[in-house]
Amino acid sequence: MSSGTGHPQSIGKYQIEAVLGRGAMGVVYKAYDPTIERHVALKTVRPDLLDGRDGDQLRARFKREAMAAGRCMHPNIVAVFDFSDQGDTPFIAMEYVKGKELSQFIRQGVMFERSVALFIIAQVLSALEFAHGRGVVHRDVKPNNIIVLKGGKIKVTDFGIARLEVTGLTQVGSVMGTPSYMSPEQFRGETADHRSDIFSTGVVLFELLTGKKPFPGDTATAIMYRVLHEPPLSFADVGAEAPVALDAVVRKALEREPEDRYQSADEFARVLRSALTDPKAEGRISQSDEEVLVSTLGSGPALQGAVLTSLEADLLRRAEADLAHYIGPIAKVLVKKAAAQTTSITELYKALAEHIPADDDREAFLKRAKRLEGGSTRTMSTRDTAGRTISTAVGRTDASGTSFQADVLDSLTGELTVHLGPIARVLVKKSARSAGTLDDLVGTLADHIQDDGERRSFLDRVTARLPGEA
Repeated sequence: MSSGTGHPQSIGKYQIEAVLGRGAMGVVYKAYDPTIERHVALKTVRPDLLDGRDGDQLRARFKREAMAAGRCMHPNIVAVFDFSDQGDTPFIAMEYVKGKELSQFIRQGVMFERSVALFIIAQVLSALEFAHGRGVVHRDVKPNNIIVLKGGKIKVTDFGIARLEVTGLTQVGSVMGTPSYMSPEQFRGETADHRSDIFSTGVVLFELLTGKKPFPGDTATAIMYRVLHEPPLSFADVGAEAPVALDAVVRKALEREPEDRYQSADEFARVLRSALTDPKAEGRISQSDEEVLVSTLGSGPALQGAVLTSLEADLLRRAEADLAHYIGPIAKVLVKKAAAQTTSITELYKALAEHIPADDDREAFLKRAKRLEGGSTRTMSTRDTAGRTISTAVGRTDASGTSFQADVLDSLTGELTVHLGPIARVLVKKSARSAGTLDDLVGTLADHIQDDGERRSFLDRVTARLPGEA
């Protein structure tokens, strides 16, 4: 039944509230799930498309999208909650995110600062590494499928033409994708593996940094010819200033043959960081960009420009790292501002939590403040509005930090990898530098696992493997 606003009142158990977008295949609605009281984005297929000769193939593609995204529970991937291909209106119920497609910024002529572009691409690569590790190749990485949330966090969406390596739902040799971002092997009708996503990500990175595409063309045929027969444009070709090292990194991602590109999204991320933080590299990027890149890719300590030894700096650095996990590099500015207006770690975290849009993320962030309060009592000096110094008791370990045995960290990395993929190694390394006790470290790592059941499973296994410690 229609609501009188041009859309149905409900689809399945979902109450339809508004239209979020329309496409050639169907409509995406904002809907409400009364069972668990949350909003979702409900992606549907036009019923008339299911009646034609290709109806079965379209249903299979829709199911493939649900299966692909359903395997990939990751902070930078839009989650799938439900799927139905029965009845007149097949649908996928997805995570409802308030954001803006990256393509909208590009169409508006927004020129991204290098640090912002790198922050976006680092998250895309993290999402792809996770998906690839679960046998899912996106095959249509492009700005339209990258949603930018408040604070710069991104979500990769639309696994509609993804290939599942263990199923036969995708026709081998089918040419699918968006011409400007398609890899050579897609144009040739060959099977596209995870390295095709790396090529597409390289195209997006070049476009973010220059406002141009590396293989320009007015038609799909013209673009295809360039991709198959001509080298990509360089930064110099389009009049963009960029370090030589960065140009080399992007060009490798855009190599014509898959075996000549980076062989994984993780390798792409590591080489990107390494090339741009090498002090001997020609055209090294700025210190501020370097901080963002290193922090985002999670390798090496945050670059502060000086050695920070005071307890105050240690606590604020911890708060900055905790907040950056949810909203990105702007956390540094917000922590500095909030620290001047609060007198305890609890107040600081409450003030910072207001900048985190998702309720679940906000609660997880506030739990970190409670853990800080649970350790040995130390003093954090702040200033009140009159400029007087106030000492506040907070939970903290010795300023020298706690050293964990290598086998303990290896064990935690192995357990966390089951849930988060290769990024687990980075998270364990970063968290171990600031954790006061093993309990603190395990709790911090568990916060990165979004699914409650998986989080409990992680904690149970860690407790069993590290008796008497965790």
